[in-house]
Amino acid sequence: MHIALILFFIVLAPVLSGAYGAIYDMIIFTFAPEFFTDYRFAQFELSGKMTPIIGAGIIGFANSWKVGIPVGIILGGLCYMHKNIQKTFRYMIISYGIVILAAITASTFALLLMRNQLSENVYLGTDQGLQKTVEIIINMNNFAYAGALIGTACACAWQVYIILKKTEKKINLKA
Repeated sequence: MHIALILFFIVLAPVLSGAYGAIYDMIIFTFAPEFFTDYRFAQFELSGKMTPIIGAGIIGFANSWKVGIPVGIILGGLCYMHKNIQKTFRYMIISYGIVILAAITASTFALLLMRNQLSENVYLGTDQGLQKTVEIIINMNNFAYAGALIGTACACAWQVYIILKKTEKKINLKA
């Protein structure tokens, strides 16, 4: 049962990551729809028959679900060290929360930092304006990925702390 729980969370990580990417790209769409309509839709060969914001969500999911694979494997591997299934469940939820919180923080920071650049883009509607918008949004996406990486590192550090704390407690009890 312990292995099944870990596998569940490993599979859940890409789903959560993809959902995060979908929501993130839908938000970005509201600031820079031309990034999607003039650049990403052609890149992903999306039909013009769907609502553009839904298309942005599909692109966001497609771009970000892969980030969840290493996150799930790393955090799942660390959680495997916990012997109690209830604690494993709780620690996985907390670990995923740490990763999501760090990604949201980094994404929000990027959005606040670069939102004015998007809205002040004086070349909107031109190839030069689209190129500038693409560069800005790629930088914003890099912030989100960095946030997920930092969150994973923090969740790992927290997991190791919990494991060491339990080991120390066992050693003190034996002494």
